[in-house]
Amino acid sequence: MKIICIKTSILFFLFAFWTASCNEPGKKTEIPVTIVASAPNLKEVTLNLPEVEGYQTFIANCGICHSPRYIQDQPKLPAKTWEAIVTKMRKTFGAPVSDSSAKIIVQYLVAVKGKG
Repeated sequence: MKIICIKTSILFFLFAFWTASCNEPGKKTEIPVTIVASAPNLKEVTLNLPEVEGYQTFIANCGICHSPRYIQDQPKLPAKTWEAIVTKMRKTFGAPVSDSSAKIIVQYLVAVKGKG
């Protein structure tokens, strides 16, 4: 056991010496760093969601958890898919949306991001 400890210690010191000797004396190693100036100004983010019938219901109910931008970035989906998504939000995730509001939201989503 003592021999293993001595061999491990020697290997450690050799590795440390080798690592230290790889850098030339007086030469600094530069590490590239990317700096982000600031976060985007959310007031400048533009939405392309049309304010057609159901928009206010959509914003009032879905805007609690989602940014309207989230929907803007979604693909066009069939009505049955939007209905399933709204149902999942209500039943699985507990979104406080009434039955009548859910129908309006689905109609709105189909109007602006519907397929077929």
